[in-house]
Amino acid sequence: MKGFRWIIISLFLLITIVPFLWLILASFKTNQELFSSPFKLPEKWMWENYESVLSNHPIPSYFFNSIWIAILSTIIAVAIATMVSYGFMYKFKYKQGWLLLITFGIFIPTNAFIVPYYFIVNGLGLYDTRFGVALVYAGVSLPLSILIVKTYMDSIQKEMLEASFIDGASVHRTFLSVILPISYPGMTTASIFLMITAWNELLFASLLTQSEGTRTLQVAIRFFLSTFSANYPVAFAAMVIAVLPTIVIYSLLSEKIIGGLTAGAVK
Repeated sequence: MKGFRWIIISLFLLITIVPFLWLILASFKTNQELFSSPFKLPEKWMWENYESVLSNHPIPSYFFNSIWIAILSTIIAVAIATMVSYGFMYKFKYKQGWLLLITFGIFIPTNAFIVPYYFIVNGLGLYDTRFGVALVYAGVSLPLSILIVKTYMDSIQKEMLEASFIDGASVHRTFLSVILPISYPGMTTASIFLMITAWNELLFASLLTQSEGTRTLQVAIRFFLSTFSANYPVAFAAMVIAVLPTIVIYSLLSEKIIGGLTAGAVK
């Protein structure tokens, strides 16, 4: 049984790691070498591909846009999710119905929001702005962030609320001084998920931005491949640069992610 488990794990690692390794190797080849021998090691390691990405394109600007949008959208979504989750700690009318509605939002495909979000953002005068994209990301990610934070808050003993009220604290004071400080693990888990999702998102970033000043890194990668000119190794080098931050973040914070997800499983 243990051997079968390791076979499954090895197969999963093979499926996930091999394409990424191929992407790295391909980013060090020339265009001609990539098509003539796609699975061989590069004859000459073309570090010039990475130099071309960093020198001929405003990658730092795209990088900053992606970070700015990811951080702002995460702050908005997690702040709202924390307050909503706190509200669900109390009893109120139609509580289960509201929870079902929020949970249902997770299963709606994001493609269904393309037209409504475009008209809303455009109507608010936020088209081609980083704030407009961040606002959309926060809205799309809100159901998932509420579910993560609420799952963690469900593990908090209700006696803490009662003790706080007995000491004379108001509902808002209890939230700020009691619930919020001990909810950081759940908020951190939601923040990591939302930041990685916002960093990798392409659909809404392509739809809601137009100028180079608001373009995210994921959108910029598309412009490395045009109809009349396609330097695939350079585009692959840009992809590697875009992927590395998410790998580093998840590697460093994987324990916090797992801890935050499992904290609400056992009361």
